[in-house]
Amino acid sequence: MGVTATPGAPPLQLTATMARNAPPTQGSSIDALVATLGTGRSHGCVTAAHRIPARPAVTAEYPASVPAWLRAVLAKRGITAPYQHQADAWAAVGAGRDVVVVTPTASGKTLCYNVPIVSMLGETGDGCALYLYPTKALSQDQCAELNELLGAAQLDEIASVYDGDTPVDVRRRVREAARAVLTNPDMLHASILPNHERWRRLFSTLRVVVVDEMHTYRGVFGSHVANILRRLQRICAHYGSSPRFVFTSATIANPGELAHSLTGRDAVVVQRNGAPTGEKQFLLWNPPIVDAEQRRRQSPSSAARTLAAKFMRAGHHAIVFTRSRREVEIVSRKLKEGFEARGERRLAQRTEGYRGGYLPDERRRIERGLRAGDVQGVVSTNALELGIDIGSLDVCVIAGYPGTIASTWQQAGRAGRRQTTSVAILVAGDDPVDQYLVNHPEYFFGATPEHARIDPDNLRILAEHLKCSVFELPMGGDEQFGGVSADDTQDVLAYLAEEARLLTFDGERWRWSAEGYPANTINIRDIHDENFVIIDTSREQAPTILGEIDFEAAHKTVHLNAIYTHSALFYEVHRLDYRERKAYVRRVEPEYFTQAIDQTRVFVLDRLDESDELPDHTSRADRGWGEVRVLTRFTGYKKIRFKTFENIGYGEIHLPDLEKHTTAYWATFPTSLLETIDADATAISGALHGVGRALHTVALVHLMCASHDLHVTLGSRPDAAPDATPYRVANGQSAADQASWIASEAEDASPIGAALLDDPTVYLYDNCPGGIGFSEKLFALHDPLLRGALELIEGCTCSDGCPSCVGPVDLVTPRGRATAIELLRAAVAAPPATRR
Repeated sequence: MGVTATPGAPPLQLTATMARNAPPTQGSSIDALVATLGTGRSHGCVTAAHRIPARPAVTAEYPASVPAWLRAVLAKRGITAPYQHQADAWAAVGAGRDVVVVTPTASGKTLCYNVPIVSMLGETGDGCALYLYPTKALSQDQCAELNELLGAAQLDEIASVYDGDTPVDVRRRVREAARAVLTNPDMLHASILPNHERWRRLFSTLRVVVVDEMHTYRGVFGSHVANILRRLQRICAHYGSSPRFVFTSATIANPGELAHSLTGRDAVVVQRNGAPTGEKQFLLWNPPIVDAEQRRRQSPSSAARTLAAKFMRAGHHAIVFTRSRREVEIVSRKLKEGFEARGERRLAQRTEGYRGGYLPDERRRIERGLRAGDVQGVVSTNALELGIDIGSLDVCVIAGYPGTIASTWQQAGRAGRRQTTSVAILVAGDDPVDQYLVNHPEYFFGATPEHARIDPDNLRILAEHLKCSVFELPMGGDEQFGGVSADDTQDVLAYLAEEARLLTFDGERWRWSAEGYPANTINIRDIHDENFVIIDTSREQAPTILGEIDFEAAHKTVHLNAIYTHSALFYEVHRLDYRERKAYVRRVEPEYFTQAIDQTRVFVLDRLDESDELPDHTSRADRGWGEVRVLTRFTGYKKIRFKTFENIGYGEIHLPDLEKHTTAYWATFPTSLLETIDADATAISGALHGVGRALHTVALVHLMCASHDLHVTLGSRPDAAPDATPYRVANGQSAADQASWIASEAEDASPIGAALLDDPTVYLYDNCPGGIGFSEKLFALHDPLLRGALELIEGCTCSDGCPSCVGPVDLVTPRGRATAIELLRAAVAAPPATRR
């Protein structure tokens, strides 16, 4: 086990002496529990422990921009001197600068913008502020905190939330009277900006715009938000205002750059954190192997549940982060059942699940319980990763790597009080990236946070928001949009007029000439407008709405006969009204849960580059990059027994396919290359599956992105005949089954030809519609990707395949790993490696 600590801190020794030598405090209780981890049946599970020592507060003098009356208000609330980063932020805002505050969770970032805004509201008679939060739950939470501060300052101005849940009569009062409006980018885009004349009072007196949780605005979503902020600044200029921007962010590598990309303006970066912190112990946990033959480990959700229960029984408050909504329900239910089985009913009652899809009132009830301490344990998706106030927690258990270093630290930061010890535990899954991190702790603890990248000038996104901007205000014949040059802006406008026939030019200005409301047709988060509503019909005379689920997830979760879990209770879908987006469920007590099986095909629409155009391409595997159509079909579902996780049956799913247009990079392994490999069709099928998995892992490291940002599938060469049967990957289907299924459909008598068909190709495609540039970067990294995949598989200590390299042996077949190595060696012309 590796034991590390921050500079100057003593190493953390995982022995019982921690409990004996420590004073009897909350910290010693944590230490005593940590000392028992990794012993007994869990011996060797702790691969590294990292101690972050406690740090005292670093305070500063109040800057002159904070008036005496507000200092007195803050003093009554226990704030006699601001933290260093708060004073730095207030001084910068007071000097009229845009500001980016980058400090950890629970460091008092909210006051960095609330104090200048309350000062402005008290000092001016008409100044207004606009707050943007990435989620509705966060805006509700922060509104209560702002109103509390306003009340302490005896100001009549009341902050108001304006979002999709705001009643119609309240919306009018917000427009007419509120001086601090809290909303989200979606409402600003689709409701406020297109109706700016109704908001004349706000826009003409807008002084400050707060953009909270800036790090969430990355990729396609962030590119949309940047264009929304361009439109906001344009409308403000129209009404004669020029607000300052205050951003807050979790730690990322490029906060100043991201802020500039979002607004086109330079910002002062404030990151001298002065908040005190208690000691934090960060453990990396690799669950024990439960199947030695298959080298399968205990699932991260099961291990996380065991760890959380251990700390909760000792009286500590814990949060468990899982990777999916289904895991939230399974883990929370298992926690409650475990407590009930031991007669710990009070603990069971104080355990809750929290995820998207719950109704607003239910989520707020859980949030209140966390703040009050009534809820002792909560299992959540990343919905609680952001800055919602959830009170003081002692322990954070992360079930599976969240996908980025920044998100991992953000989740870990949800536990910890300023004067006491806290624990964060990252529990690894079988995913190769998880395994790499827990077995290379020096990489995890030494890695810098990821960059947050956006491309606001992406032509498709830019054109969409230019339509909205012209709808909002006619655009001049020489006007530029944000950082886009006047010439480029006018070219796009001309296209929208001449080709799309949406605009007209009167000699001076471009004007909207089409019917409709352009903002309504632009989905900035790539989420379907129509969620599925889940209706509980257990009591036929009084059906109730359980919650909602997004369009894409509905295909996996609420298909006919699916087992749906809500608040640790089980329901079966007995009717699905696809057209009306309604799923009807009733209570059941099943012995299994359901798991959808899907198949994905990639169709190349347009090649953007070819491998023979770049001389630095040396491998024998061809490469390509282009625009693609991704088709996902849900063919059926498995029934998985709860206790043993064995497959006890199947069912069919009859739903429309999901379709997505995006960009992809692909690596093609020609049949001529495969014919040099001494293996049968089944082994080659398994090898291709393993190569795809290894390429995906290496690509994630190069791109520093989350696994859900980049998907992988297998298919035929892009220029294969349209009616050729592709090599398709079915979720959870073994390579042997795939090879058998493909051969049964093919007419080619050759075993290799039957199983591989038209030069098998590994596709790595951007999961965001339209693409965000990943595939172009991977195209340029073609040779390093192949070499990296080979090194990953050869460097693994397994014999026939495992989750850390090509995948479990039952998926890739016993010869799959060796064949994958042979295939990659042939592709990169590498000599055989010495086996370690």
